[in-house]
Amino acid sequence: MNFKDWSGDLQKNGTPYIKKEPPGPVSMEMIQDAKNFITSCWAGKKCEVGDAWDLPLTVKRVSNSLIEDVDGNVYIDLNSGISTMNFGYNNPDIWSFAMEIMDDYGIRGIFPSNDYNTPLMLDVSKNLLKTVPHGDDYRVHYACDGTEANETAIKTAISYTGRTCIVSFMGGFYGRTMGSLSCMAQKAGDSQTFRPLRSANIYFAEGPNCPNCIFCDDQADCNGYCIEHFLKDRVLSYQVNPEEVAAFILEPYVTGGLMHPARPEFIKSLREICDENGIVLIFDEVQSSMGRSGKMWTHEHYRVEPDIFTTAKSFGGGVAPLSAAIIKDDIMENLPAYHGSTYGGAPISLAGNMAALKYMDKNNLLDRVNKLGLIVEDRFKDWIEYDTVWQTRGWGLLKAVDFRKDKNTPLEQYKNQVKNELFKKGIITMSGGQGRYLSLLRIIPPFTIPQDQLNIALDIFEDIIRK
Repeated sequence: MNFKDWSGDLQKNGTPYIKKEPPGPVSMEMIQDAKNFITSCWAGKKCEVGDAWDLPLTVKRVSNSLIEDVDGNVYIDLNSGISTMNFGYNNPDIWSFAMEIMDDYGIRGIFPSNDYNTPLMLDVSKNLLKTVPHGDDYRVHYACDGTEANETAIKTAISYTGRTCIVSFMGGFYGRTMGSLSCMAQKAGDSQTFRPLRSANIYFAEGPNCPNCIFCDDQADCNGYCIEHFLKDRVLSYQVNPEEVAAFILEPYVTGGLMHPARPEFIKSLREICDENGIVLIFDEVQSSMGRSGKMWTHEHYRVEPDIFTTAKSFGGGVAPLSAAIIKDDIMENLPAYHGSTYGGAPISLAGNMAALKYMDKNNLLDRVNKLGLIVEDRFKDWIEYDTVWQTRGWGLLKAVDFRKDKNTPLEQYKNQVKNELFKKGIITMSGGQGRYLSLLRIIPPFTIPQDQLNIALDIFEDIIRK
């Protein structure tokens, strides 16, 4: 399978290349047309054309870290499809590996993988668990996307423990199906329409949201109130008894809501509480795993083993959707309930995962993630001096710029201006934030972005915020 790498044709123009000021007329016309045929929360009948999707962009074609729209504009992508394309768009090596794998195993495309055992699923699972610390202690349940993996984790914990309550940590994004949505407290608008359908057995503790901490003015002065006084003395005392709790669920690295890793003490304290009370510890690593944080799995940074952790986004190598809940053996050995996924572990998705791991190993991609991450951090040292930049943060290629006047004064409108100006100049980013602190722009480029493109994108970014 061959993809024409059209990006080489653009060398005479350079990248980014703006032919017509975005949003171009053809993009806008097609977005308006989409409103008549596509139903989504971004393109519904009640929305204005300018509200369409995250950016008013109609994509014509993609290549590695570049996106060309239908108006002929070429953008450098610092978003990676919200981390679904860690290995770049149309990665020829991964697609070639994946096709070879499917041919070797005799199954292409879709197959009812959960109805039958297949050698491909067995070999992919063995290969995958070699990348997990103490992988021999885990098994893999395949699904299609992050919310489905989190539904699996929640159901598994409830079935295993026989308990009915979940403690969720505020700030994380767990998905849009009802179990995952019930656990989410990031922005009130995420769930307000569906509030009557949400589970009543979810209790909320303060997450590892240090930049927005309600207990400490400065995260350097952390006094552990979020664990010692809020979680232990309030949630697990006033609201629900520990013996009623099936699981804790959290993002150890809070992604879209904050782009901030938890403090090691926070994670270790949760592990201790779970061990003392027979509670299942679930880590949502949907966006932060597959090397994005600089390590293959986010919990490797903490040397703490979750009982279940979930992954998705780039887990299928950019070939096809794939997610997983990776679950401790002793839980699966004592699980009375059944859960499945029709397309979980489809051969094309499994081949994408196997191909991606092969590609990562062959190209020492984790080293490259950390190398490029250091380049971004070096630029951040200058950016933090600008009045509008309150903080820069993140690990690996999972980073963000937080625009505030001070801790309690987010500059959301300014952030939107920067994002729109970047778009007009050919740089694609995405917003983030929690509650009223919607002041982030994420920097999550593909691991394969050429270094010169990354530097150009950062130059343009700096030029805008310098003004």
